[in-house]
Amino acid sequence: MHRSLDLPDAIQSAICVSDSEIIANYCHDWTGRVHGATDLLVRPRTHIEVAQLIRETRRQQMQVQVQGGNTSLAGGSIPLNGEILLSTERLKQIVVEPNSMTATVGAGVTLEDLQREIANHGLSFGVDIASRGSATLGGMAATNAGGIHVLRYGSMADNVIAMTCVFGDGSTIEPRQPLIKDATGPSLTRLLVGSEGIFGVITSVTLRLLALPQQRVAALTPLESIEEGVQISTQLRHLMPEVDAIEYLGPEAIALAPTNPPWNIADGGALLVQALMDAARFAEELSLLHLERQWILTDDTSRRQELWSWRERIPEWIATVGSPLKLDLSVPITRIGDLYRQAMAVASLTGITCYCFGHLGDGNLHVNLVGNSNELTAAAQALYQATLEFGGSISAEHGVGTLKKEALRLMRSPEELARLAALIEVLNPRRVVNPNVMLDIAQGEAHDTSPGME
Repeated sequence: MHRSLDLPDAIQSAICVSDSEIIANYCHDWTGRVHGATDLLVRPRTHIEVAQLIRETRRQQMQVQVQGGNTSLAGGSIPLNGEILLSTERLKQIVVEPNSMTATVGAGVTLEDLQREIANHGLSFGVDIASRGSATLGGMAATNAGGIHVLRYGSMADNVIAMTCVFGDGSTIEPRQPLIKDATGPSLTRLLVGSEGIFGVITSVTLRLLALPQQRVAALTPLESIEEGVQISTQLRHLMPEVDAIEYLGPEAIALAPTNPPWNIADGGALLVQALMDAARFAEELSLLHLERQWILTDDTSRRQELWSWRERIPEWIATVGSPLKLDLSVPITRIGDLYRQAMAVASLTGITCYCFGHLGDGNLHVNLVGNSNELTAAAQALYQATLEFGGSISAEHGVGTLKKEALRLMRSPEELARLAALIEVLNPRRVVNPNVMLDIAQGEAHDTSPGME
């Protein structure tokens, strides 16, 4: 027997789905590691409809799991215990304000759709990720997504100006005229960015925009070691302010490519750099920095995208080997070489395979482990411990979701977790929204039955 919501007939028929075949497409995550089930999918079209839904589910003592583009890599978007699944995919409005260089977008707008629309106004957005075609702005804000331009423009927290939201208690943050500056007390927007829906449902976000770059050059060079990549990265970040991306391509990952790369493969993988200038000026800058070496340089749009495909297709290549356990680790840049070697050593000891890539410019290494489930769990725990010893974080940009709740206890003290539990109880009492995400509340403590898995 399917559940029903006491909503106006016109709204209920338009937004509620009980067809099991349709619902099944929403109940497994991108990695294939997390599966759930529900008998009711709701797809609201407006902020007002979201508020009606949350108030009704609260009245009936039901719970809701929020899902955006379902690109989560931490299991944060799947209904694990039969929660009503609330998809934001129909919250699709885009309002661009060229004078203030802002855009207010519905939570279900994909990053690619935003990029396409604002380009018509000569504008761009500072956050970019490989899953731009399916990742939604609401989900990106909820997880504080980072991506390839963090070293120049920051993460979502640095680019979200305001938002609308429906909290789990049924109260709301209503739409208002976006302001670049507002110093009227603590910002609930800043609290909600990175909250992963544990306080409520983000329905729209207002974003800071930038002038669309007129020129970009992509440059790729082979490395003898990841430490060499760190040295080059440091020089570029200190002396070339136009650099907006520095990415690492691990040698094991490159070896999975179906075709040979257009450069001589070295033992240390490759470094991919992007800068806001043309190829001739970039080459001149490299010469002044005494970084003459084997480089592939291009400012042609299609060729630049071709070079970027060597970085962005790595997850696709890894998926052909097996379903990877994805660790999203962040350490001080000076320790990223130590983390890479530790990952390879742990993989060797546990008999699994390790593929690394990531954002070298900001110290974020994506460690992908393929092998037996028990061995993957042991490897993840060992790498979380090593990351903490290096002064790092167990999640740089993917969030905690449902798969890192136990690992979160390594990062946060019992007092911090208790304060977080108390705040959830204020804004989202009885965990109406996203009850399984980030924190299981039992006497203000976090616990989980699947430690370290991602």
